[in-house]
Amino acid sequence: MIRFTTICLAFLAGAAPALAVTNWAADATPGTITWEGTDGSGKSFTGSCSTFVADIAFDPEALDESSVAVTIDMVSCLTGEMQKDEYLPQEGWFNVEDYPKAVFEATSFSKKDDGQYLAEGTLTLRGETKPVMLPFALDIDGDKAHVTGETTLNRLDFGVGGGQLASPDVAGPEVTVRIDLAATKS
Repeated sequence: MIRFTTICLAFLAGAAPALAVTNWAADATPGTITWEGTDGSGKSFTGSCSTFVADIAFDPEALDESSVAVTIDMVSCLTGEMQKDEYLPQEGWFNVEDYPKAVFEATSFSKKDDGQYLAEGTLTLRGETKPVMLPFALDIDGDKAHVTGETTLNRLDFGVGGGQLASPDVAGPEVTVRIDLAATKS
């Protein structure tokens, strides 16, 4: 009898539904995705991508079931400087006509310290998909979450400003991308 009960309990435990990973609705604000680069003279400049859609399923207790997919409308990636913003959408830079969207996807997460995590994913930009590591801090308070993170990319890996524009005399190859995202449980 004990064996039959044990088998039944084991079967029922296996049939129990898994806990769902928390889904989050991102607040899409202009300062959520920003970047910093340097021009040919070494002067720093910043930009932001104001239009994006984020599909976030994340739970610190279920990292192996968590996922993030962020689709960025590249025409919304601007610096606020008229000359730069005139060139950025063009073929030599973001080429928004042929590549209107950039996509960051991650399904591999690890905890580093209290509230500190690492997302291992890919970024697809201008048709090039490359691995990206994004360290981030997460603070969850009830049904609200706040995420900040930063990573450095080489624009040339994605063909941004290739050819004659690849020279550091035109723009520095390294671009720091920052995330400052607020989200609510959905």
